[in-house]
Amino acid sequence: MRLTRHAERRSTERRVPRDVIRLIQDFGTAYRSGGAEGLKLDRTAIDLASEGDHRLRADLRRYRGAYVIVSDEGTVITVARETRRHCR
Repeated sequence: MRLTRHAERRSTERRVPRDVIRLIQDFGTAYRSGGAEGLKLDRTAIDLASEGDHRLRADLRRYRGAYVIVSDEGTVITVARETRRHCR
């Protein structure tokens, strides 16, 4: 797994460990984001990754909504978490 310096910095700042990034790459729900691919850790991805392991499922729920943006070459460009915007 290759990460850009930007992705390494963001994963540290946003407290998304490398093993979670790997799981997102392996099981995340894919979508297009500009010219790159986005992979999101949603309920479906958590269920696939945990395969009935309740402890792993509970651990991964902490990262629900985390996503990675990956270049066409497979390099992780950035790591982030969804934010909830409040309507006023």
